Amino acid sequence: MRTAIFIMVVFPLISFAQIKDNIHTQLAVQLQQSKADTNRVSLLLKLGQYYIRREYYLYKTGNPFTQLDSACFFAEEALHLSQALKYKSGINEATLVKGDALIRKREIRSALALLGTLDDSTRFRLLIILGRHYLFHTERTKKDLDSSLLYLEQANNITVVRVAKKWQPDYLHLKAMHSFITEGLQQSKKLYQETIDKTSAPGNEEREALLWHELATLIPLREKTGITRLYCFEKMYSLYQKSGNQERQAWALKSIADIHLVNGRLDLAETELLDVLEQYKAMGYRDLHYIYDLLAVIYRYKGDFSKCIFYGSKSIESVEATHDSASAITFYSRLANMYRESGQPDKSVEWFSKALRDRVFKGDNNGFIFRDAFFFARELIKVNRAKEALEYILDIYAKNKPIGVHAEACLLGSLAFCYHALKLERQAEKYYLELIKLSGQLQKDNEITTDIHYELGQYFIGKTQYVKAAVYLQKALNTAEATNSLPEAKDIHLMLFRADSGMGNYPSAMKHLLRHKLLNDSIFNETKSWQLEELRVQYETAKKEKDIEALNSQNQLQRIGVEQANRTKNITLACVALLIIIVGLLFNRYLLKHRTNHKLQVHQKELDQKNIYLETLNTKQQVLLKEKEWLIKEVHHRVKNNLQMVTSLLNSQSAYLDNDVAVLAIKDSLRRMQAMSLIHQKLYLSGNISTITMPEYIKDLMCYLHDSFDTGNRIIFQQTIAPIALDVSQAIPLGLIINECVVNAIKYAFPGDRKGTVGIDLQPVNDDHVLLTISDNGVGLPKGFDVRGHNSLGLDLVQGLTKQLNGTVNMISDNGLRVIIRFVVMSKPISDEPFVNS
Repeated sequence: MRTAIFIMVVFPLISFAQIKDNIHTQLAVQLQQSKADTNRVSLLLKLGQYYIRREYYLYKTGNPFTQLDSACFFAEEALHLSQALKYKSGINEATLVKGDALIRKREIRSALALLGTLDDSTRFRLLIILGRHYLFHTERTKKDLDSSLLYLEQANNITVVRVAKKWQPDYLHLKAMHSFITEGLQQSKKLYQETIDKTSAPGNEEREALLWHELATLIPLREKTGITRLYCFEKMYSLYQKSGNQERQAWALKSIADIHLVNGRLDLAETELLDVLEQYKAMGYRDLHYIYDLLAVIYRYKGDFSKCIFYGSKSIESVEATHDSASAITFYSRLANMYRESGQPDKSVEWFSKALRDRVFKGDNNGFIFRDAFFFARELIKVNRAKEALEYILDIYAKNKPIGVHAEACLLGSLAFCYHALKLERQAEKYYLELIKLSGQLQKDNEITTDIHYELGQYFIGKTQYVKAAVYLQKALNTAEATNSLPEAKDIHLMLFRADSGMGNYPSAMKHLLRHKLLNDSIFNETKSWQLEELRVQYETAKKEKDIEALNSQNQLQRIGVEQANRTKNITLACVALLIIIVGLLFNRYLLKHRTNHKLQVHQKELDQKNIYLETLNTKQQVLLKEKEWLIKEVHHRVKNNLQMVTSLLNSQSAYLDNDVAVLAIKDSLRRMQAMSLIHQKLYLSGNISTITMPEYIKDLMCYLHDSFDTGNRIIFQQTIAPIALDVSQAIPLGLIINECVVNAIKYAFPGDRKGTVGIDLQPVNDDHVLLTISDNGVGLPKGFDVRGHNSLGLDLVQGLTKQLNGTVNMISDNGLRVIIRFVVMSKPISDEPFVNS
């Protein structure tokens, strides 16, 4: 069991090897050397508490749930060992640590399930942890505060613990949190101070520091009287120095620097953060982007944009190196604003594009996301991409709803200045008026408020309403100075100079211009006293020139009146001359157009005559083609009629013959003529006058032969005919071949009453050749039968007609007779499906 625990102890060290923490190392070594006794339980509990406090304090260290998983693991180990040792105190403490970790992981139901297994004192402390969670680790909504109050009151109802001296610090802690919710901050401060006094003792520094941290989070950031947030963090810093916890000492110093930054003590904040940076580097802390970011903000407020952009870029390098994608958007936005304030719109657009790419405009308050969109549109306008800026703002307007007045103000401001940049003043005016109505609802000491008031000041200056402009610009200046935003204050002073100048308040204008110049020199490192003197002289000179202009205004007005009269006369003459020129040009244009129309009409007549001639030729051609088709059909019709007449004559002649051989010969000839007659009939009746569809033709031929011999069901005809169409020159010989072979099979293949099958198969072999197979399962040819030496009209016809088809014939006598004819085809298939008939 000791080996298994040691492996898991090493795991957190590997996962967070970036932090060289002496406390953790000492505990891990002691645990490795310990035995399965109560001392080991104590070490396991200390490790569990270490990870809970580490997650609680650290600004960010990888995934916080990893810390809590480690806390749960050590608590479980301590619980199992305590149960094995029947160590009741260990069981209670292990359950408490486990419950604390589950609460911090927001697995509240699992934590509540533990309450029923605990004694009063342990349940009392776990209920305090639940109340603390809802007070310090939520958004402090009414629901959160109600939940906190519920658990704190449940703890307060455990009377046995409340009166015990041992738990007095915990009871005071409960009262302090309860007091904040029910009575407010001031009473809560007193109770927290009492709790800290009761807790303060050597070896208790970590717990005391935690109480100072809770109190710090309750005190407003800008609180200046009594116990302030800064005082709380300074106390924490001192306590961590005593305990030797370097990691939390650095964290506390970072928090102190953050407060100094907010309060405008930039040099002190800079020194402290550089110290924190060195401490974190020495500890192997990898997530340095939060420190780099605060340094960048300091240099931004100090106007040192070279260092500002340097540390902003370092923060992004750290984000990408640690794959902290959740924070990347914030740092992209920050760097974009740095480039914006330093006057580099191209770079600003580049980083705003990254910050806003696939940005989700959702959340309880999306004001700062809309603020980024507000600045992005402004920067696009600066690089002459005003149309793109408006399209972007309209797109997010269609897809996202601003939540809160600050988000709505950013959106209205964006639409207003985008339309203004595109000279669409009517639409711009609409949104400016809506923005003016909304501006009264904006909070003070808010950066967005500064932006909106500055925008409205510019708007009123553009409309020469300098009094209104000065009101909004002064509000913007007050907010900018409260938030230590020197770049924005610089621009506001310049606009106030314009407003005061417009109102004739030159002393105030002079002050704002000088202040603007001082801030500008401070920001861009160009503070030189002679420049200020030169600026003052230039301003005085400009003022005197205006006074001189005022004294000479009457003379100037008279001279302007004379010049205006002369100018009007010259303009009138110029307009008359221009009108004559325009009339001449229009008349010339009319003549050219008339001439062009005449030419077009002549060309159109020629084209119409040619079209009529072509239509006449086409009509004649169609008539000739129809006549040709009719003649061909007529020929086929007459050939068919002639063949029918010959057939009738032969039928009549056979009636007067006594010779059976002659009658049989005449009947054979009649069948041959019928085979040819069928082809001409098909050609006459079909729309196609040159080709014969073989499946249909062979089917009709087989029906005729079947009826001619009256075989009944004794002989079955099977036809497998591919969708082939043949030219009439090939269809006639092929029909005669089929006629000869099938008649031969009917006569000789099935003597007596023998039953059988005659098959006709016509299939393409390839694109150029067709294979005809006529088979039967009759008696076949006699043994020794010589096809070439046998004198027979039928065989001669088959061979001769095969030559006419440019083909070959092969006869195979095996369980019947197969006649195989392969020939070159002169036409392509015209049907889609083969014909099969039995």
